[in-house]
Amino acid sequence: MIAPVVRPDLGLGNRRGVGVWAFSLALLTAGALAHVAVRMHGIQIAYELGRERRINTELEERRRRLNIEIGMLKDPGRVIGIARDKLQMGPPAPGDVVRLDPGVVLASGGRP
Repeated sequence: MIAPVVRPDLGLGNRRGVGVWAFSLALLTAGALAHVAVRMHGIQIAYELGRERRINTELEERRRRLNIEIGMLKDPGRVIGIARDKLQMGPPAPGDVVRLDPGVVLASGGRP
């Protein structure tokens, strides 16, 4: 009788190596996907920042124009012209000026 030759199972070690390799590949893929997601998020934030900067620039320009318009509207010459022409206002007549001494209270008619 010839004794059967016993060989070690080489398939188990080979399967273990494939499992480690597959796990490493999965881990590498997950890391790469995480890296891409972070980069995409960074790009999205950069676009949003650019949009907000553009809006800020537009608002600053609008504020500058409004300040110029306010300055023009508050011009004393313009105010006097509107008072004289549109509202028919002028300097008071000498009889309309009432001079009050300290402590004098006006009556309801407007004269002391």
